[in-house]
Formats: sequence, structure tokens, C-alpha cells
Amino acid sequence: MGILKEEYVPIADALNSFSRDLNLFEAENHLYNAAYLSAMQNKTNEVRAKETGDAVLLLQKKTTQELYTLGSELSKPMKLLNIVFDKAKIKTTLPSDVIKKVNKRNFEGVLNSLSFLKDVIASQSALLISSGMKPDTETLIQNTFDAITAKSNEQSAYQQQRKSFTSANKGLYKELYVYISEVARMGKIIFQGEQKASEYTLENLIALVNSSRNSKPAD
Repeated sequence: MGILKEEYVPIADALNSFSRDLNLFEAENHLYNAAYLSAMQNKTNEVRAKETGDAVLLLQKKTTQELYTLGSELSKPMKLLNIVFDKAKIKTTLPSDVIKKVNKRNFEGVLNSLSFLKDVIASQSALLISSGMKPDTETLIQNTFDAITAKSNEQSAYQQQRKSFTSANKGLYKELYVYISEVARMGKIIFQGEQKASEYTLENLIALVNSSRNSKPAD
């Protein structure tokens, strides 16, 4: 659930109207007092801070980009390995498979192909080196395998944190929804028959709140 900047407008409007009319609300119901206004403001600030300070999302995006970079860096060595395999007359599509899976962002598949490729290189090391392969190729593939594994695990961890973050935000927004709907309901009754009642139109405010609650996170 994400709250777009524009969607704070009805929340701010509800707070401003309630603040201006606080004495009238309290005169009708003592529960709608300065403490209630403060609690509503605090809840609004809490939701806004959660949404605008989503550091985990930024870290997740950064990690994903780093994972893509690791994948892109495999293109050149895999193409060179294809030449070596052809020269050594070893029939395998593993280097090409790695490139294809990188392009499809299938990093689980990339890791599987790298693992098989490393085994082939280990078993045919002498022949491949004599066909032009660099002696440290197996080590380089293992290092890349380890780096992609670590980055993939990091990405998964951030994804799990994001799921928890989204669940927490939904709970917070439901709490804020209660404040807004209560204030809107009371205001509509207090100012019944007056132009000012439009500031507390329950249907409009709740529709906007529901829209915010159900919206998806922005990338």
C-alpha cells in the first residue's frame, strides 16, 4: 500500500477543518477535544513518515540494480568461453544459457548454469586451457557465483522486509481511517444544512481514504 503525495490532501483538509472547529466539536461531544486532535495529527505524521521514509525500498532497488550489474558483467567472459569450447570441440550451451538467463533476470537459473559450467571447466581444465581459456577462469566463475548468491539473498531479505512494511502500513492507515471517518461523520451532523458541511462530506472523504488504502506501492 502506498500513499501518493496528492492523497494527503483530504487528510490535511480533515485535520485543518477539525482544528478550526474544535470548540464546536467538543461542545457536542467531549471526546472530540485537543487530545483527540493531537492523536489524529500524530497518526497522520506516523503514516506520512512511514511512506516517505521507506529506506528498505531504496535498498531493495539498489540491491536489484547491483544484481543486474553482476549479471551484465558475465556477458563478455561467457562469449569468450563459447569460443574456447568451440575450439576444444566440447559441445555445451552453458555459456549461452547463462547469458540468456541473465537477460531474463532469472538469477536462480544463472546460478544453476554457472554451477554446471564450473563442473565442466574443472573436469576439462587442461583441454580448455590449451584451447585458450585463462587458467583462473574456474576461480572467477566461483567468485561470481558467490557474489550473485549473496546479492540474491540480500534482495530476498529486503523483499521480506517490504512485505512486513506493507502490512504495518495497512494497519496504520486503518487507524488513521478511523479518525478521518469519525471526524467527517460528526462534522456533517454538526454543520447540517450549512455550506460548511461540505468540508465533512463523509462519502467523499472515505472514498479518497479507501483509494489510498488500496493503492499499490510506487517504484
